[in-house]
Amino acid sequence: IKPIMIDFVYPEVPFPPKTIFKEFGKENIQKMVEYHHGLLKKSAIKHLFSQDEKEFEIVTNRTAQFFMEALGGGEIYSSQHGHPHLRSRHFPFTIDEQARDIWLMFYKKTLKDIAFPKIHIQAFWEWIESLSLRMINRRTMMEEPKRYPFKEIAHEFNLGENCEK
Repeated sequence: IKPIMIDFVYPEVPFPPKTIFKEFGKENIQKMVEYHHGLLKKSAIKHLFSQDEKEFEIVTNRTAQFFMEALGGGEIYSSQHGHPHLRSRHFPFTIDEQARDIWLMFYKKTLKDIAFPKIHIQAFWEWIESLSLRMINRRTMMEEPKRYPFKEIAHEFNLGENCEK
């Protein structure tokens, strides 16, 4: 019998300020998730998403509800779908390190392309980057998954002096 090997310890997930929902709004969060999912639907990981428009819309709306709740909109997601259980909900799909990187990089593009409140980009990124690690459900390498600290991408957002870097 071999001893159990721990190959990766997940970092803490720092949730973003709950005020984002109030400041950015339900409609803008919905549009953000739709934009992101639209990019994914045309990407190298499009096979992870239903090509049926109605099913794709259902999944996108459910994801938007998750984001709305996480950003301060109350129990929009959990009241309908229960605890997110990201890994188990995504387990039917192979999400490896590369798929996670694609998903995350399209969030970076999304934040740059939409009018996301600049004052909250760092907190949002720190949340989504650490959260994305929990979506990996099929490891393909022994090294820890690549991390993308905000300080390494901050220059891409033209945040100015009023935002932390």
